[in-house]
Amino acid sequence: MQSKFVTALLAASALVTPAFAQDAQDEFIVTATRVETTIRNLPADVTVIDTDAALSRGQTTVAQALEDTPGLGVIPSGGLGQQTSLFAGGANSYHTLVLFDGLRLNDPSTPNSSFDAGQDQINGLTRLEVVEGPMSAVFGSDAIGGVINMIPRHGGEGPLNARLDFSAGSFETLNAAAGIDGTLGNFRYAITGEGFTTDGYDLVPERMVTHTGDEDGAESSAVTGVFDLQVTQNFSLDLLARHRESRADIDVFDFEFGFPFRETRIDSPDAEIGQNDLTLARLGATWNLSDALSLRATFGGLDQDRVSNRFGALTDSFSGERRFADLTLNWQANDVGGLSDVAFVAGIAAEREKADIAQGFGFPPPFLFTRAEQDQTGAFITAQGRSGALSLTGAVRVDDFEGFGTQTTWRLGASYDVTERARAYGSFGTSFRAPSLYERYSSAGVPDLDPEQGVSWEIGADARFAAFGQDQGLELSTVYRHTELEDMIDFAGFTYANVDQAEIDTAELRAAIRPTSWLTLHGGYIYTDAQDTAANTELLRRPQDVWLASAEVKQNAFTGRLSWRSVGERQDFQYGDDSFGAVSPPFTGAVPGYDVVGASLSYDFSSNVTAYVAADNALDETYEAASGIASAPRAITVGLRLRAGSN
Repeated sequence: MQSKFVTALLAASALVTPAFAQDAQDEFIVTATRVETTIRNLPADVTVIDTDAALSRGQTTVAQALEDTPGLGVIPSGGLGQQTSLFAGGANSYHTLVLFDGLRLNDPSTPNSSFDAGQDQINGLTRLEVVEGPMSAVFGSDAIGGVINMIPRHGGEGPLNARLDFSAGSFETLNAAAGIDGTLGNFRYAITGEGFTTDGYDLVPERMVTHTGDEDGAESSAVTGVFDLQVTQNFSLDLLARHRESRADIDVFDFEFGFPFRETRIDSPDAEIGQNDLTLARLGATWNLSDALSLRATFGGLDQDRVSNRFGALTDSFSGERRFADLTLNWQANDVGGLSDVAFVAGIAAEREKADIAQGFGFPPPFLFTRAEQDQTGAFITAQGRSGALSLTGAVRVDDFEGFGTQTTWRLGASYDVTERARAYGSFGTSFRAPSLYERYSSAGVPDLDPEQGVSWEIGADARFAAFGQDQGLELSTVYRHTELEDMIDFAGFTYANVDQAEIDTAELRAAIRPTSWLTLHGGYIYTDAQDTAANTELLRRPQDVWLASAEVKQNAFTGRLSWRSVGERQDFQYGDDSFGAVSPPFTGAVPGYDVVGASLSYDFSSNVTAYVAADNALDETYEAASGIASAPRAITVGLRLRAGSN
């Protein structure tokens, strides 16, 4: 299926840095409004991650690059290559929409249409943009807590630029990536190949009697191509294609039937995610109808295939497919009726999702099958403009889903420049998550489930001050967000139902201090109060308190960074040292907090050669980010980055 899809499309085509700590808020991002917009004009909490800086810190995967993002919970189920969930803005992991250059990546075959951040590497990206808060009015379903957009590399200046990255580290880990890009007349290209392999460590915590020391390794490889052709002065074509293959050894949560019914954490040397593949492609065409007006059409899709094996035989198979086509009109002008930075983006989109799922229990497994598909159409408009010190943005979107009707979402926001160096902003918006195909059509599914609904508002401010002899010697930022969720989908007996409600309050305070030209200190505190108001309990894996701090030194060719992340106590499933889970409701309880220290040092031998060494969990803290799963011990990585060409 995947090869046919890509072949057909090809034939048809011919330093985590929070927004407040950027050197200038004139940096452009595209994720918040679908048009390039400076951070200063956005009434949103934005984080931009430079992937070159992240790579020089030894961070090679999307999960690693996102770890220190304020307000974003990154919960890995083990080490490199293991499943990783993302909790944006205190919402659930499946309330975070993940994009690849605007293409929806959330897996249609998972039970709740979530995204796994553990396998994808960042060598083929230039940056990641993280926008917290409700974004359904811009992107539709799933964007309740926020949106993460992976921006790929495009062809640079000159006919040929080459990149080579290689690193080796603890647990017999090897990372390698190679890429070329350039511009040949009217044609731009960028091709990146990347991969890693690791022997890993035992995912069963040492405290459990079922810990054996059996290593749980993983491996992944991917190829990404981005091509742009300027056919005429006013017409261009572009093609994006990516294919990733990965696998991972796992340990499982087994079930002990009887009374009481218990779940056990066991070491399983024969269990693995034997296949975890992703293929996506998009063909686009852009017409510049005038200096201000452009029309863009795209079509393409995504295939995801995942297979679990145990006892030497297949036990579960998940296959998801998404096909889409859209048409977008973009109008921008610098001065309209006294307004500057004016932009309107309007679009229509059609999408079809399919899921083919087989689940087995025991050996040989009696399979339960889920086969389903649904069509969805949507239309949206975003608008923005600035009048003096005031910037306004708005968006509205209507989505129509086969089987459960129309959803309308909207978002309004304003950003006001109090001074040239300080601003305040606020926004209000609605969001939703459509029931997944699994929630509607599995053996526990209910076809007429309602979408989950969200309402959010936020206020924030940031300021930059001259201090310590530095133009931006002190920077401060704060944001407060309140979210209410209704009709949340969970089990009611043995079937899914719209039974849950939640209220989430988050507050963030961040600061950056530059006492000298070569030293930058960052600090932050994130408070989260996430309550399941239907059950009167805390939402799982949402710590109330998270502290972040880092110190970065840059002196001539040297760059050094020391970071600290303190994650407080939180609610999660309970597993005792005997490996058994809780045997009676509520099955959950408080799990201990933890502190993780990271360190890195890089040296530029020239503009084209960089060597680095990095330590993750440098103090070798023993902790469980996800209860019952051992987080990675101390890991040391040594790497070399080579560049050649005009870039």
